[in-house]
Amino acid sequence: MWSLITLIVVLLVGAIAYAIYGHRHHLAPSTGEKINLSKRPNSALLIVDLQEDFTNATGKNAYDPDLVEKRIAAINDLVETANANGYPVISIRQTFRGWYMNLLMKLLNEGRGSPKSEGLDLDVRINGDIDHDIVKARADGFSEPELDRVLDQQKVGKLIIVGLDGDYCVNATMQAALNRGYEVSFSDATTLALNPDNWKKTKSRLTARGASEGLRPLTPTADNDETGDGETESRSRETA
Repeated sequence: MWSLITLIVVLLVGAIAYAIYGHRHHLAPSTGEKINLSKRPNSALLIVDLQEDFTNATGKNAYDPDLVEKRIAAINDLVETANANGYPVISIRQTFRGWYMNLLMKLLNEGRGSPKSEGLDLDVRINGDIDHDIVKARADGFSEPELDRVLDQQKVGKLIIVGLDGDYCVNATMQAALNRGYEVSFSDATTLALNPDNWKKTKSRLTARGASEGLRPLTPTADNDETGDGETESRSRETA
């Protein structure tokens, strides 16, 4: 009898420990080689997790639909500017991997972001050309090496990071960018956060690390003709 109880307790403790580790691992920003900003004169727009699973969600984990419309309108302005000036627009989308994360999303968030979900695509209200589409499994977009490769190919050293959620995937991606030495800027007008109070604290931590709150005017890329080796295909919203 006591052996069975001990086994159950051990299994429960192990499950809790694994859950804590998995959650922290998912949210932890990655580190990487420091970039040389003097050789990275160009800018890029990163759109994080602006997927229909999240922008069209209902229930307790839903964003205010009117606020979503305003944020998307502001992001579309940035996409238009990026397209006109020749700097890349990169969509970073979440698809959870592993049984633990997918079970957690099924239990807590109606399976949003899981591989079988029908809402994994970029929100259809995003207009303009998306130059690169990167799928990640963790909160941090840089956890996928493809993002580092694309930014290196395009000689990008300055990033505007927009999307959702400000406290999680946007935060983790910005932290990872700062870890690598990128110049990072963000704005309330282009960021969705479920918890505004937490987002204020997150913003303070980001600015303390060197991120700029408020979007700086951006100029055309140093070389509009350079597109890299084509590992990531260009994609247009008009033809997707």
